[in-house]
Amino acid sequence: MALRVFDIDGTILNGDSNDQFFKCLINHGIIQPEYLDFNREAGILFRNGTLNILEYYRYVIRPIAGKTEKDLEELLTDYRENYLKPRVYPKAMSLIEHYKSEGHTVVLASATMDLLVKQTASVVNADYFISTRVKYDEDGRIFDVYPDFCHQEGKRTRLQSLCRENALSLKDSIGYGDTVNDIPLLETVERAFIVNPGKHSEKLLMTAEKNGWQTILF
Repeated sequence: MALRVFDIDGTILNGDSNDQFFKCLINHGIIQPEYLDFNREAGILFRNGTLNILEYYRYVIRPIAGKTEKDLEELLTDYRENYLKPRVYPKAMSLIEHYKSEGHTVVLASATMDLLVKQTASVVNADYFISTRVKYDEDGRIFDVYPDFCHQEGKRTRLQSLCRENALSLKDSIGYGDTVNDIPLLETVERAFIVNPGKHSEKLLMTAEKNGWQTILF
């Protein structure tokens, strides 16, 4: 069947998955509340499409640098169950379940790092996901991110690579996104939807009107 491709933050989730991760880190005593300040500033730049994504993700991984996935297992379980699940839009979940019941392939596409996107993929039972990839040293400890970010034009590139590597087709595909950063992704699928447009959506809505993309609310 066909691909159904979803951005995550603001599209599937009510809010930002990194923001929720930082709140989880605060409650585990790993960072202080002030660590969220830069994330709020970055959120504005992200929605405007002007965020320095490498600088941002080095900031995101700083609190967990030197950790292995095993070290973070309990933390990530708490994050998934108590910070992500309550944030999933019910309408988005229902739509994904409907697509799955029809045999379609659900793909998540997010600039968020893979450690976190993996948790969202588990919550919504996605078949695949593309995301910003974390680098590990020879002992499996986190130390950086790869520069092939799943951000803006990177979403198009990574989706096309996913299709080539897994014999997937973009024929009859549908995509969902909520910011200007999703425009390349939405241009790649055959049919696109703008989700929950807000005050930072002027360019996105102009592009949607030009391309005949519909708007929906979750």
